Amino acid sequence: MTPSSLLETREFDAANYIETLADVAAYLKLAATEGEGPEELASTLGVILRSKGGQRLSLEAFVGLLHEAGLEMHVSPV
Repeated sequence: MTPSSLLETREFDAANYIETLADVAAYLKLAATEGEGPEELASTLGVILRSKGGQRLSLEAFVGLLHEAGLEMHVSPV
């Protein structure tokens, strides 16, 4: 038996480590500074929702998290 056959690993998922609002704000801020565009932000928001068990955030809570991370939300017609 080789040593590597004794080690089980699993894929890293940031959602497993986001527990508090401060964690959410830090993760959003990191995504905003290192992200490459809207797709990255959408992925980040998906991770945050998974960390909360898919629960919904109120618009007020969401905007508050954006502001904590130094971000603003703009809405425009499509």
